[in-house]
Amino acid sequence: MKQFSAVKLVIELFCLLLLVSVPVSAAVPSVPDMPGAGADIVDKSVEIEADYLYYDKHSNLYHAQGSVVIRQEGMELKADKAVLNQAANEFEAWGDILLRDKTDYLACHYLKFNYQDQIGTIKDGRIFIKEKNYYITGERIEKLGPNEYDVENATLTTCDAERAAWLIRSRKVHVKEGGYGVVDDAVFAVKNVPVLYLPKGVFPINTKRQTGFLLPGIGYSDKDGVIVKGAFFWAINRSNDLTLYPEYYSERGIKFGGEYRYVINEQASGDIRASFISDKLVDDHPEDYPDADKERWSFGAQHFQILKIGTTLKTDINLVSDNEFLEDFPDTFSGSFIDELDNVDSKTETYLRSLATASQSWEHYHVDATGRYYQSLLRKNDDETLQLLPEISFSALNQPLLGADWLFWRMDNDYSHFWRQEGETGHRIDIHPQVNMPLKFGALEVVPYLELRETWYDLSDRDDGKSDGSESRATMAAGVELKSVAEKVYGCDFLGMDRMLHTLEPMLAYRYVPDVDQDDLPDFDHIDYLPEESNVTWGLVSRLIGRYPKSDNPDQYDYHEWLKFQIWQAYSFIDVADGYRFLEDDQHASNFFSQLEVKSHGGGLYMKLENRFDPYENANELMTALFSSSDKRGDFISLEYRYERDINELFTGVSRLPLTSWLDVYGSIRYSIADSHIWETIYGFNYHPQCWALDFSVDEGRDPYDLSFRLMLSLNGLGGIEGGD
Repeated sequence: MKQFSAVKLVIELFCLLLLVSVPVSAAVPSVPDMPGAGADIVDKSVEIEADYLYYDKHSNLYHAQGSVVIRQEGMELKADKAVLNQAANEFEAWGDILLRDKTDYLACHYLKFNYQDQIGTIKDGRIFIKEKNYYITGERIEKLGPNEYDVENATLTTCDAERAAWLIRSRKVHVKEGGYGVVDDAVFAVKNVPVLYLPKGVFPINTKRQTGFLLPGIGYSDKDGVIVKGAFFWAINRSNDLTLYPEYYSERGIKFGGEYRYVINEQASGDIRASFISDKLVDDHPEDYPDADKERWSFGAQHFQILKIGTTLKTDINLVSDNEFLEDFPDTFSGSFIDELDNVDSKTETYLRSLATASQSWEHYHVDATGRYYQSLLRKNDDETLQLLPEISFSALNQPLLGADWLFWRMDNDYSHFWRQEGETGHRIDIHPQVNMPLKFGALEVVPYLELRETWYDLSDRDDGKSDGSESRATMAAGVELKSVAEKVYGCDFLGMDRMLHTLEPMLAYRYVPDVDQDDLPDFDHIDYLPEESNVTWGLVSRLIGRYPKSDNPDQYDYHEWLKFQIWQAYSFIDVADGYRFLEDDQHASNFFSQLEVKSHGGGLYMKLENRFDPYENANELMTALFSSSDKRGDFISLEYRYERDINELFTGVSRLPLTSWLDVYGSIRYSIADSHIWETIYGFNYHPQCWALDFSVDEGRDPYDLSFRLMLSLNGLGGIEGGD
């Protein structure tokens, strides 16, 4: 969120005054003694027009009067009367003065400027900056030096109406670039009615970002009571800033939060976030917080960096004091204020994940070193939660073996250290090379392969009375993949396309893995159990791809995949379950998987259908349907249906509808079809006339029931106030 400052107008005044100095300092033409009316003077940098132009040799003054126009490099200054004192390096103008620079303008009644000393005076100045729609006035603007100003009786607004919906008045503002600005008697007014007063303020002006307070936010929740949110933004320097977020909850207490952001260089940046609250609700309702202490906190940190040697470093740390923290404060790791429409599923997480990774890539090789820490959001503590600290993987990409162009090899090697305070832990080394031989028979590609796999363990704290020490497993896999692509190009003149490509990509594969003894191995993850395999997998992928000639170069093209449809199924020749495709020992056919994805060019329409069908139960194991649509006007709708057999059946809907150019309505719903129960509804409106906006939303949570609302008032060009649960 942009910070609000009652004296932000000073920065824009400073920018406009710099514009004033350019044409004036350039207006030093070499003019002969030329009295008379209707005279024009032109040189390479400046042009002066006036009804009467006279040069006084004795005083070295240029006098221009009547429809004076001075032009220089796209800027134009109009005045009733102007005098240029070449000896004093001074320019003076009177009357209805108008300075235009492209789309911006400065109007005043008097202007005096010394282009050598960079000092000057403007009286009754009115400034318009189109980029931010700023209207600024100053009764008297004094330029005291190259980067120092005084402004008396200043106002600022972004409203076009003659009676502004809001404006800021200040009796006096003193600005010194590279130092500080001081404002006296600043008043924020709505329809000329004062609503906020700042007697005196000091602010730094050496950066575009401004240190200052955000206006407070307000809200209410059945659970939290009255909510008041505030924020203070500190622009430390160009590459560091700090935001402090004090928040008051009448039923909980005061929650202190902060976020520090930094940029080391173009290749390195990050942020650190933390919050703390001594929560009265934990003491008042201990039955609702069996795993929480009164002192509750959160900590998060992100860092991204690319070293000169090409190594990429990533860190993402997320920690909370207890399992209910994210449910009570769902915006903890998503920003200073939650966007409800983007967080309707924030309560479904079972683990909070933290990781740190370093990766390095070469032409044929890749190395990753990663540490993962999981915090359970279900259990009281993480003594039994398995942590991966660290995992180091080395991959050799597919490449010719011994220089042959018909035989290739690849390899995946992995070292993992599994750790937890209670339960089985250990080290694991997994070496997994593969040799493959791609063969081409016309449109058919046949790829036989052979894999070897060796896995070693050093284990401690064994389960089921097993002894600590080393274990190992050696196995192999062999198979063959048959692939082909049939395609046809159709000419078309539709939605900007000139060609449409349709493909059919069938696939048939056989894989064999022998039965090996794995009874003494641990159960850390999927690598620890490799089931016996003798199965065949068939599949088909079909695509529709459009070709779009570029408007600036018809000989170049963009491509877009409109449609992708895929189906596959596996069949096992043995009675062995793998826990993934074959769930029972006597099930030879896997679920039938199908997926359809449709995306319009430009992203306005998206649809995805997915299905997993169980041929033994003659029932769907999984069905999902997602549809979303948006347009340039701002209409948006997203509908999602998800069915998992014996688990849940949910419907989620999100929509936004602009009723007029100044009013939008929006809402979202999560509905459990299985038990006919609404989990959560959010609905609200956004009223946004020309220079301000009011956003109001209501959030009804049902498990347990909690009603909360959010209110956000924003002023165009200045930021806003926001509140809510």
